[in-house]
Amino acid sequence: MEWQKYLARLRYYDRMCGNLPTVHQKIAQVQAVVKAYSRHEIPQEVPKLSFSAHYLELHMTKHPELFELVSCLNDLRQVLIENFGIWHVFSRAWLASFKQQLKPGKTLVVMCGNAALAANLPNVIAVDDFDWQAQDNTRPHPWCDVKRADALVAVQKYYQQVDNIILEWAPETTCDRAILDFLRAQKWPGDLIVIGEAKGATNSPQFWQTAKLGRPPAVNALHRPFDFIHDQVFWVK
Repeated sequence: MEWQKYLARLRYYDRMCGNLPTVHQKIAQVQAVVKAYSRHEIPQEVPKLSFSAHYLELHMTKHPELFELVSCLNDLRQVLIENFGIWHVFSRAWLASFKQQLKPGKTLVVMCGNAALAANLPNVIAVDDFDWQAQDNTRPHPWCDVKRADALVAVQKYYQQVDNIILEWAPETTCDRAILDFLRAQKWPGDLIVIGEAKGATNSPQFWQTAKLGRPPAVNALHRPFDFIHDQVFWVK
């Protein structure tokens, strides 16, 4: 769905349920996220899309359109993927905290998508093979210069030049395990950072089976899952 049409749907439900402050707030937050990405900006906050069962029971009789609204709100992730090539959704507060946790020096971001994260990091090399453009999004519009390359090839080429390597929302592939094995073999002293859902929507089972995971509390406290995918930030050894 085009993002403009999605915003129009949200406006419709806002009119229908406008006397419910919680509904209005969630719709306004989702609208702000979509508009921010349309301007190549990081959203101020990431909304939690779901309503409690109690809230729905309380208001569903008077507002049966809430059932459709729940489905519409849950379309947010797909709208962001299809229109903007955005899989990893984060807030400005999380970005500020994340940048503080990075080692000083240069950062390599592989599988960076449209580079919304990479574009907001200092001294960065952004890499993606753009295989995803044949899937959900056919119009890559990177936010910064992105080198077209396989993730493992990029790691092997740049690892000696960087202090941080970020795997951002990697698909279910064995490349991530190969990257981890390579860095271990080289005794690379930098930080390997993986952003994804452990044993879930991202990365390969082989990776999660062998990765030694650290979860920095300060970063993950601000990394707020907004739907059914519970991604986190991991420092991996």
